[in-house]
Amino acid sequence: MTSNQRIDEFLRLQDKGISLDEIASTLGVKPQTLRRNLNKNGYKSVNGKYLKDDKKSTNTSVQVSFGDNTLIEDINNKKIKQKSDLKKLDKVTQKTTRKKNKVAEKTESINKSKQKTTKVKKDRKINLTQEDLDKLCEVYDWYLEVRDFKSLKPKKQKKNIVIDFEETEDKIVNLKVDKGVWDDFLRLCSNSSYDRKTLVTQALSDFMKNHKDLL
Repeated sequence: MTSNQRIDEFLRLQDKGISLDEIASTLGVKPQTLRRNLNKNGYKSVNGKYLKDDKKSTNTSVQVSFGDNTLIEDINNKKIKQKSDLKKLDKVTQKTTRKKNKVAEKTESINKSKQKTTKVKKDRKINLTQEDLDKLCEVYDWYLEVRDFKSLKPKKQKKNIVIDFEETEDKIVNLKVDKGVWDDFLRLCSNSSYDRKTLVTQALSDFMKNHKDLL
């Protein structure tokens, strides 16, 4: 037997004055199960008799007998659930509203920044007299003269090595020289057209000229 058939049979037996518990026993279900089926299908107990409730409102007053404790509990649970659902819905609505407000504020700030950047700057007019123009021309002519002045300066030339000692016969000697000084001397020789013997001799000659008092 389906739920609708059970309800139709219940209504038929109820009109004959049979109690709910007896009808439940006849239909082979528990009284609590029968009450739940009636409540789900919109039937409410009024003065101990279940009638169709066409008004779907949470504030509907329901009169029940002292034996309908399950129905009272179900109604209270539904009210509590409805209140909690309304609170949840209110929280979700508030969050959505806050998000919308934030998005609107960001959009507004972006639009304002775009408006600032897209504003065309007005050209400021400068009034110049003929005297001012003449001065500007003089400055420009001076710049043209000075601009290439550095390029006209002669580049510094490297000093040439002067060999002025009197050549005599060669003398072979073994000397210990500081490594750093010798490395610099070798680089000098590679950049010069003279050989090592000539450059060493000239260096010693210059050194002795500077210290004649010791000879």
